[in-house]
Amino acid sequence: MIRIYVELDNNVPRYACTNCSTCDSLIGKSLCKVKNRGCCWYFPKFTLLDIQRMSKTPDGLKALNRIISNPSTQIYNYYIHAKGFFDESGYKRYMDSGMLIEGDYLEDHTVFFRSCPFVKSGKGCTLPPRFRTFVCNFFLCKEVSEVAKSHELFERYEKERLRYSRWLDWENESLKYHLSQKNITLQENFAEVIKELQDLELSQYEFPYLEPIILDDSWSRGA
Repeated sequence: MIRIYVELDNNVPRYACTNCSTCDSLIGKSLCKVKNRGCCWYFPKFTLLDIQRMSKTPDGLKALNRIISNPSTQIYNYYIHAKGFFDESGYKRYMDSGMLIEGDYLEDHTVFFRSCPFVKSGKGCTLPPRFRTFVCNFFLCKEVSEVAKSHELFERYEKERLRYSRWLDWENESLKYHLSQKNITLQENFAEVIKELQDLELSQYEFPYLEPIILDDSWSRGA
């Protein structure tokens, strides 16, 4: 059986799926050097709220240091973009070959040649969930979502994910406004912004309890 459920890490919610450990989704296929990376091809963008969470604890500051120490990380005024591995030459050979992987929803073939800088082959993300981005914590692959949407609880999961994302947007805009009033940015005044975020109260969101979604896993075995 496959379970989709809500998991909290220091009050930070995420949607967990027991099928991820044996990922066989289309975009989970890796043609780059980082094998068994599942769907972790995304280059995460850490928002001001993500950064504020990290600024509050020693473990969080350690995670933040890992993020900014990543060679391809770029710091912008109000977010940090941690770029990972992209096999550009492999992607070019693949596109030139004409032997492209087919999929009903596949639009961007670079996903097969990309890997998040924080994923470890066969083990998954090396950042604790409380320091991951919204996208990382709430992503469900197309294959699982297509099966789960027939479950009576799935609509509630989607609604709560949307409600939470709107709250995140509001909080990030509030933090952005606060910093703009002080005329400081991550790009120009990194240490000062971190100190400011540390001093501000961290807003909390009470994510509701949701019953787990239980799915028959026969579909994932090709039955």
